[in-house]
Amino acid sequence: MSTPYGSGQDLSRLQLIKGHLTAKIPKPVGNLTGRVALGTGATSGLGFEAALHFARLNTEVIVFGVRSPAKAAKYIEQLYKEVPTFRGEVKTIALDYSSFASVRSFAKELSESVPRLDFAVLNAGVANTQHIETKDGWSEDIQVNVISTGLLGVLLLPKLQETAKLPQPSGAQPANLKPQLHLVASEVHWWLRPSTAKILVEASDAGRLLETTSTPEYRKQVPYDEIYNTTKLLCILMARKIGGLSASQGIQVTSSSPGLCKSALRDSMGSITAWLINAVSWRGEFGTRTYLHAMLEPHAQGTFVFQGKEQPTSRFSCSVEGVRMEDEMWKEATEIFRKVTPEVDDVLR
Repeated sequence: MSTPYGSGQDLSRLQLIKGHLTAKIPKPVGNLTGRVALGTGATSGLGFEAALHFARLNTEVIVFGVRSPAKAAKYIEQLYKEVPTFRGEVKTIALDYSSFASVRSFAKELSESVPRLDFAVLNAGVANTQHIETKDGWSEDIQVNVISTGLLGVLLLPKLQETAKLPQPSGAQPANLKPQLHLVASEVHWWLRPSTAKILVEASDAGRLLETTSTPEYRKQVPYDEIYNTTKLLCILMARKIGGLSASQGIQVTSSSPGLCKSALRDSMGSITAWLINAVSWRGEFGTRTYLHAMLEPHAQGTFVFQGKEQPTSRFSCSVEGVRMEDEMWKEATEIFRKVTPEVDDVLR
């Protein structure tokens, strides 16, 4: 039986490495004068590299969504140093993905502090090797990488909609660009094991997908790397569902993978694993070019972009079981959204 997403594709680790050795991703070009860009996790390696791209393209205002605005000062100084031609403004707003209250507060403050929002890059993520529970009662991996990412995306839709109705900034290129909501996923979703997919489908059919993947027992059931693989698969599904909302009309919603890049995120995977991955990894500047290609070019809602171009997601994500799981994930996620931020109900209708 076919699904709206086609048959999908699978990409092995060997194919990925080969692609890394041969990929050519052009530097993003354009003039983003008059536009406002948000980057979460903007003081991390990839988040900061994305901010540098926005600075090089003359973005008017760059907003850093970070856990500690005070600690962001050195990164802002570094940004101006690395891009001396940048004459725009950098704002910082506190954001802790491991707290639903913080996500809600951040979205409100952002909406009130900028006149428009042209780009929202939701880049923050964790890759824990052990179970860490947040104050909200979820595993940090699931809350940060999936639930809070989706919640923030939905909470930003009204501001993005508002921007879609504003005049295009004079001199900005590309012209007539839709406001962009971009979720950073990963190539690792292709590597989810069939045994893990079976567990996910069973949990989904039982109506407990997010609850199950958030438990210490799930971490014991699957190899350690499958936790991250799971969250990034769910992130892709989240982007597809947000893109299908009526509230996303006039907004482009995409997801992407920067590929294997040198990143502090790998440090939590252990020194040997981090070293092996970084040995074949791209520079963050190169990998994050894909973010910009996803946003500066027209794509269908929910499109996944990898190595600078559209790519089918995994066969499992496009299968009947995968789509059924996507629907269940969205049902569970929106119940959480409505519980922690009642005002989001208007956006989800």
